[in-house]
Amino acid sequence: MTKEKALAAGLELFSQKGYSNVGLAEILKTAKIPKGSFYHHFKSKEAFAIQVLERYSNCGLVNFKSVLLEQKELSPKERIKTFYNDRANEFEQKQFVKGCLLGDSCSEGGVSEEFKTFVDEQLEEWQITIERCLEEGKKNNQISKTLDTRMMASVILNGWEGAISRMKLSKSRQSLDDFILSLDLLI
Repeated sequence: MTKEKALAAGLELFSQKGYSNVGLAEILKTAKIPKGSFYHHFKSKEAFAIQVLERYSNCGLVNFKSVLLEQKELSPKERIKTFYNDRANEFEQKQFVKGCLLGDSCSEGGVSEEFKTFVDEQLEEWQITIERCLEEGKKNNQISKTLDTRMMASVILNGWEGAISRMKLSKSRQSLDDFILSLDLLI
C-alpha cells in the first residue's frame, strides 16, 4: 500500500510540476509516508520516477493499442485521429494543465543516461504502435503504399508532443486541433 501511495503521488506531482521541480519531501508529504518507507521500495528519487513513468506509459499504451490496433470498424487514419481527438478533449477538461508525462520527461535536465534511455524506449513503444497502424492501412490500400511508415510514425508522435507543449503554454487546444487536422495532409 505504501508503494502504491507513493507511485500515485509521484504521478500526480510529476504531471503537474515535472520531475526536476518535485522534491522528495513533497512526495513524502503528498503520499503521507515516512522517508524510510520510501527508500524501502525505491533506491532513489530517479528510480522512483522511472517506476512512475513505467506505470504511466503502460497504462496509456493499453488504451493507445486498443484504439489504434483493435478498433477495426474505423480506418487506420480515423483510429489515429480518434485517439488524438479524445486526448485533446481530456486535456481541455483538465484546463490544459497536464500534458504527456513521457514527453515532458524528454526535457528534464540533470537526469542519468538510464533515465533518458528509459524514456526513449517508452516513446519507441508508442511510435511502433503508430507504425503498426499505418502498416495496416497500407496493406488494406487505405494509405499510400509509398508512405514510409516508420518515418511517419515518428513525425506523428513528435508532432503530437510538440502540440502538447504549445497547448500547455497557450492554455488552448488550438495546437492540438491543428495537429489533428494536419493528419489528413500527412497520412
